[in-house]
Amino acid sequence: MALCNHAQNARLAPPSSSTAVYKEECTQCFDNYDMAAGIDVCLTCFNGACPRTPTNHAHQHAMKSGHQLALNIRRVAKRTEDSNDAESPRPAKLTKLEIKEEVENDSSKYEYQTFVRCWGCSGAVVDVDANANGDGERIRAVTSAIMHAVEATKRSEIKAWTEEVTPCEHFESLTQTPGDGFTLDGLHTCSACEKHENLWLCLSCGHVGCGRRQYDGSGGNNHAISHYDQTGHKVSIKLGTITPEGSADAYCYACDDNKVDPKLAEHLKPFGINVLAQQKTEKSVAELQLEQNLKFDFSMTTADGEQLEPVAGPGLTGLRNLGNSCYMASILQCVFNIDRFRDRYFPTAEDHFATCSKQKPANCVLCQLHKMASGLWSGRYAELQTDHDGKPAHQAGIPPAQFKDAIAQDHYEFSTMRQQDVFEFFRHLNKQIDIAERAVAGGSMAPTTVFDFKTEERFQCLECKKVRYKTQKESSVLIPVIKRPLNGSDSQQTSSDDTGAQKQEYAPIPIAECLDSMVSEELVNGCHCPSCNKLVAMAKSTRFATFPKVLAVQACRFEMVNCVPMKLNVPVRVPLGRIDFSAYRGHGIQPGEEPLPETDDGAKSDDASALQEQPVDEAVVAQLESMGFPRIRCVKAVKATGNNGAEAAMGWVFEHMDDPTIDDPEEPQQQQQQQNALDPEAVEQLMAMGFEKASVEKALGATAGDANRALDFLLNMTDDESAENDASAATGSVDPGSSQADDSSKHSGYELTGLVLHKGTSVHCGHYIANVRHGLTADESRWFMFNDAKVAALKEPQPEQAYVYFFTRTDDDDK
Repeated sequence: MALCNHAQNARLAPPSSSTAVYKEECTQCFDNYDMAAGIDVCLTCFNGACPRTPTNHAHQHAMKSGHQLALNIRRVAKRTEDSNDAESPRPAKLTKLEIKEEVENDSSKYEYQTFVRCWGCSGAVVDVDANANGDGERIRAVTSAIMHAVEATKRSEIKAWTEEVTPCEHFESLTQTPGDGFTLDGLHTCSACEKHENLWLCLSCGHVGCGRRQYDGSGGNNHAISHYDQTGHKVSIKLGTITPEGSADAYCYACDDNKVDPKLAEHLKPFGINVLAQQKTEKSVAELQLEQNLKFDFSMTTADGEQLEPVAGPGLTGLRNLGNSCYMASILQCVFNIDRFRDRYFPTAEDHFATCSKQKPANCVLCQLHKMASGLWSGRYAELQTDHDGKPAHQAGIPPAQFKDAIAQDHYEFSTMRQQDVFEFFRHLNKQIDIAERAVAGGSMAPTTVFDFKTEERFQCLECKKVRYKTQKESSVLIPVIKRPLNGSDSQQTSSDDTGAQKQEYAPIPIAECLDSMVSEELVNGCHCPSCNKLVAMAKSTRFATFPKVLAVQACRFEMVNCVPMKLNVPVRVPLGRIDFSAYRGHGIQPGEEPLPETDDGAKSDDASALQEQPVDEAVVAQLESMGFPRIRCVKAVKATGNNGAEAAMGWVFEHMDDPTIDDPEEPQQQQQQQNALDPEAVEQLMAMGFEKASVEKALGATAGDANRALDFLLNMTDDESAENDASAATGSVDPGSSQADDSSKHSGYELTGLVLHKGTSVHCGHYIANVRHGLTADESRWFMFNDAKVAALKEPQPEQAYVYFFTRTDDDDK
């Protein structure tokens, strides 16, 4: 077809270098440009959509946006004469941690078949060579720019992987004086121990010290950083990494970061080191990190050596690893196996795509949730491949790149390609879903309510013996993992895992013992007792006030050892049948107990954190307390970092360790509220998410006007608190046993239906996989392992070393 009116009248401009171009995969499903139908890229907004029936998201986009012209791209692998030759060279081994931009028009691998179509003319092909008034040339300029543009998701990956190492002022202003007794012979051994590897040379005085102790006990003995602590000498070079080209691993302790020494040869001369004569003999820090991550891999065989059976189908679709994305894949497999999530996003996907008002589905969290559910449960992309012998092999999986970009946008950690804590991502995922769902019927359809429940906190003054009960809204619990020496011996027993790292062995413990410890009393100092009218010690305990439909449990498997978080390899025995949680239910104030009086202003004051109305993530507080930090520091750290997880809070604690007021009690939040005028824009912004004005004003007042912290406050507000702030609320509360709530005050029976395993010594490295149960009951169900794109049938799960558990309430009659 020659140039139609749509082509002649279209206002088109080539994409700039900063424009997101989606040309490899549909933004509403996982069809891609390797399929027969290819991908249509909108010539106006550069959205990518599939033209394949029955979905035909390309036609749908054209009808909604009015953008009629699209470039269809299909990538076809070239068949070469030596493609089946056994002597053909193998792909290069991965030796460097990097992502390179792919050359799209690589004629040796692929050919790209393209044409322009007009959806205003029923998808007819447009002859762009029909150069009417230069319109054809204008369209060709846009299509050429699209073909040379970097795919939007790859742009994000490249940006996230890039870690620019730069010089710093401490290398520029370096004063060098070799210390007394310095000799070249001393460069081969740590000056404080017998370490011969991982040695760092101080560029100020020539001191040689071993590097930091790593999470698995390897590395050094921290003598290089101890030298910095004692002398203040800021910069050092890793011996063994110096090359004749003048490069080496450099570190600045003042900046606490890897750096580049632009004057390396000059700085090494005072110590008699000739750069041109050096040869690299040790791996760099980046190479060591890559090597460690490459070691972690879950075996796809049973304990008997039998290969696990690859499977594929609806609900059995793997997720391709984007590079350290296993934490996300594991949680998504567990979460989308929950009925409420599947029913919310899978059957309604096409209805949502047809009505969503956002121009680019790639930027819409709800669109990406529907896309993910459809991709996992449609079975459309779950096809087993075949190996060289013609036997079934694991599926290719679907790439969650667009989902990651949408759900993690602007997050300082999850937007990177670094390994993350899987449970922190679970909490972030729920928060983003809650925010997105607030725009749809006020959040009434949010599936995250399956995790919500209430806890009953009991405080008892140890002097007057009076008590107070307080209800908190929660969405998960943290259980301690109890260390008990193997065979009852006090001596430590160790073994080596398949990476060669040493790990200490502990005796197995039942999960009931962990739960008993969770609800046991703890001593909290520095609490204000309104009856005694002074700071006292209180006994605090927490139990379930209601039980969620799905209980998310994090096992506290990390503890601080010499300021380094170490993993506890404690086997936790979890029954696969019904577990009764009724023993952990709270019962409110008991006969003979005398309640603590209210304070003068009507506020309740329990412990130091209760003086502040801003909620804190108690799971993170408990995790920090288990590392040995005082509670008041933990509470301050969690609040100061906006409930953004244990890692951020721990960093705050270390940064403020020397603050003279770090252990001082906080002032009541009510005093701060009066000093902070509310920002009308912040009020309007939060109200647009579906929150009532009274609740918004209370949240902003309780968080010093910080909109982000106020959002956390609102999302963690209990139903009763929300109702109290809503002047139109008729009853002021929601019955947790009613149909409006997923949690129950009656049913307490659970069965294990999902878990996430972590292999490695730290949350910052290693590998995550998921075990997920399909089926209604333990007797009628099957378990499956999800190892990124690999999905295999399991005879039984592996809960002993799990890091995260998902228990589903059975709602049968309590026995």
